[in-house]
Amino acid sequence: MTAVRQHLDRLSETDDLITITEHVHWDGMAAEVASEAIQHNCPVTLFENTSGAVQLASGVYGGADQFASKEQQPWQRITQALDLSADCSYNELIKRLAQWNSASIDGQLTDEAKATVRNDIDLYGLGLPTTSDGRPLMSLGLLVVEKDGITTWAPIKGQAQRSRTLRLSVPQAFAEWCPPQADASVVLGVSAAPLIAALQGWTQVQTTPAVPNLAAGLTDVSLTSIGSRTVPADAEVRIDGQMSVEPQVEPDDNATKAAWELACETTTIKIETDTIALREQPIVPFTPLGEPLTDDLHLLCLVETAKLFRRVNNYWGASPVEWIQLPVEGRLGFCIVSSEILYAGFEWQLANTLFSFSDLFDKVLVLDEQADPTNLARSLDDMWVKAHPANDWTFSEPNASRATAPVYRPDENGSQLYINATWDPRWDEEYIAPRVTFETTFSENVLESIADRWNELGLGELLDKQEMGDVHE
Repeated sequence: MTAVRQHLDRLSETDDLITITEHVHWDGMAAEVASEAIQHNCPVTLFENTSGAVQLASGVYGGADQFASKEQQPWQRITQALDLSADCSYNELIKRLAQWNSASIDGQLTDEAKATVRNDIDLYGLGLPTTSDGRPLMSLGLLVVEKDGITTWAPIKGQAQRSRTLRLSVPQAFAEWCPPQADASVVLGVSAAPLIAALQGWTQVQTTPAVPNLAAGLTDVSLTSIGSRTVPADAEVRIDGQMSVEPQVEPDDNATKAAWELACETTTIKIETDTIALREQPIVPFTPLGEPLTDDLHLLCLVETAKLFRRVNNYWGASPVEWIQLPVEGRLGFCIVSSEILYAGFEWQLANTLFSFSDLFDKVLVLDEQADPTNLARSLDDMWVKAHPANDWTFSEPNASRATAPVYRPDENGSQLYINATWDPRWDEEYIAPRVTFETTFSENVLESIADRWNELGLGELLDKQEMGDVHE
């Protein structure tokens, strides 16, 4: 497993990490700087001097806007964090996440956690970024609870109300599974595999308490025992205490939601903390909630996409779908699917099946199976060029349940939209326009002339030197 520190070291080696040594206060300033960095597709930002006990990092599992960057894909940092190869494709990543494999954790347990108890620190002393009302924010963390010998992890979002009290939002199914009063741990600064496994376990239709086993099915994870609970051994911060489910309260419609809260029903729990354990010079990734392209949005986009890919490709007894993508630029409200069109009308069935499997989005774009998942601009080109608004943009009757991700719809029902940007399977091959490429646009003699001229100017050698780092701007 790639722990947070190892992941940051790799990002630094590839010039995808910037370190801010100037003083950046955790009370509002860190979140503002992180928001600006994310919106401008900056590398991962590490704040070394924030006046608290922890160093903060932003964008650790995020990525660049596909319209702004041609060199980095939004899922690239997550791929690295899962110990997949540097050239791992989007399709390979989605298939890996869609496998839904569990594995035994017995061989991955260690005797000692790397975080040690600190009696001189309270929740405010950690120096976590604060909300608008000045309370420390909890994001990109896990809540760990044990019941009947089974440990589970759940995603969290919340804040410290007092120096020893946490108030957290958790999936409602998780709260119903937990004992009414239970010992619990909140862990921060954990690697990607536990975060993804917790989302898979508690935001999907089939919830499972054995989340550590799901994480072990993704990659090697280092685990340790705290009491009867199994926690990630490489966690940078661990907060132990007693959990209780708060009485049902009216939800705050103005509160900023984490991306995973859009995918499931939530409830609120309270934790009275006993001890706080830290690693030496702990590093805690966080995400400025509500901003575009945040880490929690990237993680949920991949988890939801993997669920849809797994379910759709088993639905018809065949596997026609090449790939599915919930682009982070669409903030969970837009689904793109590339598929073989098995017969006339199949694209309509495919779109409706996707709508039935997810409540997040209300728009589906169907592309031909040759579409490239790494080229969002080309996908949107197909939406405008191949799909006629009068014939291929199909709105449902305005009685569909409200999608949870879009912010432009009121609470009442509305329409769903699917766009068919595929060639009609009934057409003969000669009626289908070929993709225009450099090789197909020019004749053989023109291509040879261009290649000769390219070599005469030495452009090939210049590009090779740039790739080797010998030429700098």
